[in-house]
Amino acid sequence: MLISLSILKTSEMVHNSGGQIDYQQLYQLLKPLLTDPEVINSYNKWKSDLCCMTPQMLKHKRLQVIFDVLKRDIMKYDEDAFNYEVNEINDDEITQWISCEEKLDDNLKKELAKLKRYLIKEGDIIMIDRQKFGKYAMKHIKAFSYEDARAMFELDATLDMVNADLVAQNPRLQTIINKYRLQPEPFNAFAPAKIIKSILTQTEVLALVSNKQKYNAQWIEQFVDNLMASEHGRKIAEDWANSKKRIKIPALVAGCLISAGVFKCSKPKLARTIRIRHDFKVKTECYATYMGMKREQPYLEWVLAHVESN
Repeated sequence: MLISLSILKTSEMVHNSGGQIDYQQLYQLLKPLLTDPEVINSYNKWKSDLCCMTPQMLKHKRLQVIFDVLKRDIMKYDEDAFNYEVNEINDDEITQWISCEEKLDDNLKKELAKLKRYLIKEGDIIMIDRQKFGKYAMKHIKAFSYEDARAMFELDATLDMVNADLVAQNPRLQTIINKYRLQPEPFNAFAPAKIIKSILTQTEVLALVSNKQKYNAQWIEQFVDNLMASEHGRKIAEDWANSKKRIKIPALVAGCLISAGVFKCSKPKLARTIRIRHDFKVKTECYATYMGMKREQPYLEWVLAHVESN
């Protein structure tokens, strides 16, 4: 499975980039496919069981996961560590973060020295160098097992979660992460939010809500703001830039609100009412069909949960 996915993604990237492989991009493509959700659940459970979370506890957790992953032998395909690399490991710096029963033996130091080739360490932040580690994984892809890949992505996911919690306690650390991790570009949510609000707060449209005291214009506007601020906001903004998709978005949102019980009417009736003041350039029947296109409503569950809790 790992080999097939990697070959497929690599072939696509080589074709699209004129023969060059961006290993970091490849790593990013494979990460959601090979990161076990249980890793995230386990980390969150560990946090919830703590009496209080301190930087010291986070650093202990980080080293514990690093050791656990190394004991699964994920660096076995790399060249043996050189003496200078082993000598650069500061025993005192490491042993302060492990329990009294744990020991940093010579074999573990050698494996740690190999792993350090693929880590970025600055201040309190430690993260995977995805370009280097992605290249390492691709170099040995035929030997890499599924469990090797899971261990690698488990380490990456845990380091990211630890870093996020360290940043929560010391926001200045975000500057370090920003140096090595490309941050998503800000997106323009103004245009889609403005149009969706203007459509759904028309007087005639508001007359169709199931609870006029609750679902008023202010509620609709706040709902749209919350939707655009959610994990779906970026995709909505990206789709809005596509003229063919733009016409569907207000209808898709309206359809979700019908499913959630905010509007108490049929889809054709809501489409006809919207058209009183908003010309959506297609037949009313088509617009009503857009409202019911569940495959294109990735935010339906979010809307249902939001309406239920608000």
